[in-house]
Amino acid sequence: MAEKTYASLRDWVEPAHPGIVQLLDDLVSIYTVIREQYQAQLDDAFDRVSRQIGFVVTTTIPVVFEIAEGGRLKNINMGAAHLNDTLFHRELPAVFTAKPNPVPWKVASGNYHLYLLWHSALRLKLGTAWLEPAHPTTLGLGVAQAEIVRVPPEVLEPAHWFDAGVAIAVNDRLLIEAIDTVYPELRLAERVAFTRRMVRPEVREPAHPPQFREE
Repeated sequence: MAEKTYASLRDWVEPAHPGIVQLLDDLVSIYTVIREQYQAQLDDAFDRVSRQIGFVVTTTIPVVFEIAEGGRLKNINMGAAHLNDTLFHRELPAVFTAKPNPVPWKVASGNYHLYLLWHSALRLKLGTAWLEPAHPTTLGLGVAQAEIVRVPPEVLEPAHWFDAGVAIAVNDRLLIEAIDTVYPELRLAERVAFTRRMVRPEVREPAHPPQFREE
């Protein structure tokens, strides 16, 4: 059942519009460069922000990469207005401008909406949050299934991906696919699909038609 649900999250890619396929390729390319060239520095930047705040606020941050002609990273903007002029705004974009000779981004020019990941913390969060306390609903499930069920949507990031009551937009599906390709150990697509299937909006009662009787 988990495999069927996992596949359903990806079924939209075939057949797909050529523009969608190209965008997915570009997102994978961007995330590959981030992981290979910048991930350690990103983890350090997330850690600095959390130390300054005093606790872990988030392990993912939405951003917009503005890529100019020739693959030059022109600008990085926060992907949400409330993040402007914050510690995240100061620390995270600086990671990509710190290198004197940054690598060219081999993608088409334009704006790319992404999530920057605190990889070490996110991997730990997704991998251990289910362990304590044990929950009765995990009985009879395999370890991988129990792991996903134990972590409710509100503690996963981005939370709306794991909310069965919110439709996943095409752009979000592309991001999930790209992240899952470059960071396969996070098992993101599998977790999203399984959690959305297991965590359903509560059915209001009475769910059946009211019964009337004649006096």
